[in-house]
This record gives sequence, structure tokens and C-alpha cells, in this order.
Amino acid sequence: MMKKQLLIILAGILFAGSFAFQPVHASKIVESDREVNQLDEAGSLAKYHDNDINGKNIKIAILDTGIDTTNRDLTFKKAINFTSADSADFTDRNGHGTKIAGIIGARKNGEGLIGIAPNSELYIAKVANDSGKVAFEEVIKGLNWAVQQKVDIINISLEFGKGNEALKEAIDNAVEHDIIVVASAGNIRAEGDTFKAYPGAYPDVISVGMLNVHGQIYADEFKEKKVDVYAPGEDLTSTYFDNKMTLDTGVSYATAYASGYAALVMEDKLSRDESISRESLLKTMKADLNQGINGTPWYVYTGLVLNIVTVCALLGLVIYSLLYRRKTLPKKWSTKIIWVVIASLVFINVIGRVIVYILSS
Repeated sequence: MMKKQLLIILAGILFAGSFAFQPVHASKIVESDREVNQLDEAGSLAKYHDNDINGKNIKIAILDTGIDTTNRDLTFKKAINFTSADSADFTDRNGHGTKIAGIIGARKNGEGLIGIAPNSELYIAKVANDSGKVAFEEVIKGLNWAVQQKVDIINISLEFGKGNEALKEAIDNAVEHDIIVVASAGNIRAEGDTFKAYPGAYPDVISVGMLNVHGQIYADEFKEKKVDVYAPGEDLTSTYFDNKMTLDTGVSYATAYASGYAALVMEDKLSRDESISRESLLKTMKADLNQGINGTPWYVYTGLVLNIVTVCALLGLVIYSLLYRRKTLPKKWSTKIIWVVIASLVFINVIGRVIVYILSS
């Protein structure tokens, strides 16, 4: 009898849907007398906010445990519940969905938290019950509802241990409607844990891994997973019940960070009439968020290399000028060499920076 019960428990662990929210440490309440900015890896977030790029007009659907409707930091366009017969009961009683919504879009209102994309439009689909349990059917309904709302991004901070044909069809349908689907690559529950998490493992989904507070990959196991982009996920400030804030760690939160960041990149590209695709968003997100980790695109460092080359060349000109003044070089070389070097520097810098702009756009 004991063996049978054990097998049932193991089966439940392997195949039941669950949130990627099992944190490395428990939530910590954050107290502050000022509005809190989100963790910003290497200033990549500030470069958008400082240019008034905050996710304006970008629609983001959050498939989670609902939302705390009384939180002063959170607003939403539409919301629906798929976990019971009452579609209007989308109130979050778990806390996870409220945290995800805050990381993505907490409003800039002088109190609480400023989200990654504070001006984005949030669409809330409650697909997990108050205990955090979730099934394929509810996620599929949430995906189809998000398509009907014509959202731009769908955030799925949850994971299944296996795939599902109907889930794959719903994901494909969203992608065919030009929606960017962002999902967790799955938490690392134990050393050597490299299981595939769905829907994050589907090829058309942006699968998110986690960075620590130093911008490094949180665990080596993520390198073995199917991860498209890494985002900060350690000690992220989140919105919570009673208008409080918490400090949390987990891939769920990294996924929310990536979804919010995708909204900023999307708004920036739209403002410049650039085309948007999964690939173009990933290029920019990797360049901005993957600093300091293996796999960083080579062009991230091109600007630094060009600066070094320029400084070295200018130092060379100074040395050359000193030698010329001492009459240790043929007089006829001076002007010609100086102009050749200057022209070469201008050419290399222009071409190099144009290439970086093209690759990162």
C-alpha cells in the first residue's frame, strides 16, 4: 500500500503543472519610504526609462493566479478567471500572480514599486487556482483568450514537466498571430536538474533562464536547458498583498523581467518603424541583459574595442609627432601618414558602429 501511494505522489510531481515559483529563499518583506526601482543589470533598464520608453501601448497578458485588485501599484485593462465557473473571480489569493504583475508593470505613481514596463497594458488570465495548481486546459483557455484580446506579449511564469499537443497548438496559434510568448525554462530543484519545462521548451517560445544579482548565470544547470535568454531573477522586488513589497528569487520572476523588458524593446522598435519578430527582440534582449555571461554576442564589446583602437592610434600619432620633431623620421612622411591614420580611424569607427547597430536592432 505504501509503495502504491508513493508511486501516485511521484507521478503527481512529474506530470502536474506547477509554477516556476519555488524560491531559493522565502519572500522577504521590503519596507521603503520612497518608490523603489527594479534591479537594473548594467544600466540596461535605465537607458529605456531615461528616454521615456516605458512600454506604452504594449499589451501584456499574464497567465497566473490572478491579481490583487486592491493593490495601488497595479492596474489592468481586462481580467478573467478560468479556474472556476465564476469568470469574474480573478482575485489573486495566492500572491504569485500579483508579484509577476508588479515586476512587469507596477505603475510609477510615487509609491511602492516601479515595474519594468510601468506604462504597459496588463491583461490578466487566472489559470491557476488559489493553491497554485494549474492544468493544461486552463492554460490553453488563457492563451486563446489572450489571442482574442490581440495582446503583444504573453507571460507564462509556470511549467509543466511534459508537453501536450493541445497546448502546443495554442502556442502555435498565438505565434501565428504575431504574439511574443515568454515562458520559464523551469527552476533548478536539485543539483543536476536539467529537465525540460513546457511550454518554455517549445521552439517558438522565448525560454527564460535566471541571472543572479551579479549578472551571472544562477546555476550551471541552466546551461543544459533550452534557454533563449537570461534575465535577473535573484532578489527582485515584487508587489504583494496589503500594498506591501517582497524580495523574491526564482525563474518565475526572471520570466516576468524578460516579458517587461521585451515590451520596452518592442516600443523602442515601433517608435523607429522597425519590424518586430521573436528573433529581433532576442538579439536586443541578449545584448542588453546577457552581459557578463557565456554566450554574449560578440558585437556587445565592439564599441569598447573601437575605443581602444582609437586611443592606441592617437597615442601612436603623438609618438610619431615627437619623433618627427626630433628629425628622426623622413620629413615627407609626416602629413601623409597623419591623414591616412585619421581617415582610417573615421572609416573603422563609422563602419564598426553601423554594423553593431544593424546586428543589435
